[in-house]
Amino acid sequence: MRNLRIGIVGAGTGGLAAAAFLSRDGHDVHLLERFAKARPVGAGLLLQPTGLACLAQLGLDERALALGAIIHDLEGRTVGGRRVLAIDYRRLRPHLFGLGIHRGSLFALLHDEVVRRDVPITTGVEALRVESHARQRSVVIDRLGRHHGPYDLVVDASGMRSPLRRALVGRIRDRQFRYGAIWAALPITDAWPHRATLMQRYDGAPVMIGVLPIGRLPDDPTPRCAFFWSVRVDQREAWMAAGLDAWKARVSGLWPEVAPIIDGVRVPSDLSFVSYADVVVGRPYCPDLSLAVIGDGAHGTSPQLGQGANLALIDALTLAAALERGDSIETALFDYHAQRRRHVAFYQLASRWLTPFFQSDSRVLGFVRDATFGLASIVPFAEGQMLRTLAGIKTGIFSDLDPGDWSERYATRSLRLTTLPASSSS
Repeated sequence: MRNLRIGIVGAGTGGLAAAAFLSRDGHDVHLLERFAKARPVGAGLLLQPTGLACLAQLGLDERALALGAIIHDLEGRTVGGRRVLAIDYRRLRPHLFGLGIHRGSLFALLHDEVVRRDVPITTGVEALRVESHARQRSVVIDRLGRHHGPYDLVVDASGMRSPLRRALVGRIRDRQFRYGAIWAALPITDAWPHRATLMQRYDGAPVMIGVLPIGRLPDDPTPRCAFFWSVRVDQREAWMAAGLDAWKARVSGLWPEVAPIIDGVRVPSDLSFVSYADVVVGRPYCPDLSLAVIGDGAHGTSPQLGQGANLALIDALTLAAALERGDSIETALFDYHAQRRRHVAFYQLASRWLTPFFQSDSRVLGFVRDATFGLASIVPFAEGQMLRTLAGIKTGIFSDLDPGDWSERYATRSLRLTTLPASSSS
């Protein structure tokens, strides 16, 4: 397709990745960001093999590895020590792993790539809606009434609370989960032995504690971890009112091993509260407005499966490839939706189904989880399905993306999934 003028709303993971891919393919890209300065939000995340494959196609995998922490396995136990989860990527394929990474580090990788490609970023733009313009173009209108564009295509990457999503035709589901999480990026002490493992502890379904090694920030060599603690959204104020000392005492009582880590929390501002929503759209594009929605705005999930950023990266890559193949914007948007539909639907359903076992008020679901999940992880077929789900390749109960010729190491540009679009030459 001819080179397009494309406006991207949101400079998070999905928006920056889309800008990099689309600029690489020769399009005239313009980023619009609501904050006064583009910045990351959150503490850390887990890049799955799928997300790493996308970074490799931009040539960013080596730098990601240098900043992040390789994660070989996930271990979840009750506070009493009973094993609930034991999932090792290497049991799926010997060379596979995840990568724990600080959101600031991932942001820096993608932001630097966008700047290198001379993509302009306009900050302080709180986009409200998209309207048609002359010659099948669209404009973005912000809260101050300013018009941005016109664009041949608008890509909405503004997140799960996107106001632009209202333009989509068909059913839109947007339901907030009852539980969110308190997050912090904290230094890892020398005593912490689990440098390649995502560790979790559970006390029934209401309490989940986790420690994910996330490497370092670009300008700070201190190794860090993402520490998280489940909290009900409507109990956040009560949690804050109880004070840090009471909270630290409770966490240390449930999981004494993490006491040195949470000592790094000095003041309440060291912690961030994040809520999540179950977002489902019937069709993540509007041909009449030349609008495509990617990332959480199209498929918000809880963080149980660690897929949010990975899904956004695949969205960005898939949309860019669809525009390369398409003979019109409308056919490209249809193709984008067709390519992403089954993969996204599986992870939305899996997230919705699994979340109550780990974040809910149910005593029964916590008991069922503790009694059955550990057994499932040692049954070969069930273990294989759990591994494929964690790795991000599932497209249905009995189907997944074809791993194809994944490289034996991620630090090469050849790493890819054959069902993901092949990279254009840089």
